[in-house]
Amino acid sequence: MPKKKVSLITSMFNCRDYIDRFMENITNQTAFNDCDLILLDANEVSERPIVESYLEQYDNIKHFHISEFGILNDPGVYGCWNLAIRNSDSDFITNTNLDDIRSRYAIESQISCLNDNPDIDVVYYRTLETDKPNETFENNSAEKEFPCLDYSFDSLMRVNSPHCQPMWRRSIHNELGLFNDTLMSAGDYEMWLRCAQAGIKMKKIDKILGLYFRNPEGVSSGSKTLDKAIHEVMQVRKQYTRSYI
Repeated sequence: MPKKKVSLITSMFNCRDYIDRFMENITNQTAFNDCDLILLDANEVSERPIVESYLEQYDNIKHFHISEFGILNDPGVYGCWNLAIRNSDSDFITNTNLDDIRSRYAIESQISCLNDNPDIDVVYYRTLETDKPNETFENNSAEKEFPCLDYSFDSLMRVNSPHCQPMWRRSIHNELGLFNDTLMSAGDYEMWLRCAQAGIKMKKIDKILGLYFRNPEGVSSGSKTLDKAIHEVMQVRKQYTRSYI
């Protein structure tokens, strides 16, 4: 099969409540034929049966269980992302979270932005926030927008604007390595600060193209892990504040 333009990397863990809406949203992306969807399953019991029908229908969807790589315990979100990246070959990468939703044109818009701006390595866009699961981009109850700022090192120190649906060039990992998988929920934020420190450029698409579900059981927003998530963000900011000064 010819090499695809984008690898969509997804960590699967107890995803039965979200998988159908997620698959509908991803496979209806206008650029889906230009993508590989890589599902990295970290559940103790493989969740392959719930995606089997999609694997049969689409030859650009791949499912791996962590046990295939000799890993016995859940490596966390960023450990899964790193495994997926290592098993991808596309020029561009984006994480596709199971409980978040995109406009049908979101991935196409990000591809176009990276193609049109060879000096840009990370692209992101504005997203709405909802507290209701499995809504659609076209019909949702969101009443506010995630605070997504134009890119600068200073603005990134204030808020993780790339947030839940960025797209980036695979080549940044050749220079800067993979995600810090010792972090529970701030591994992406740490990566973007690492990129900013290295002079890698980012760009905001000034359109609302995503819908973020503030999941009450999510690792970055759930009540059981929220304190740790906040602590990680503060520690990462301290690390890069010191190096920036």
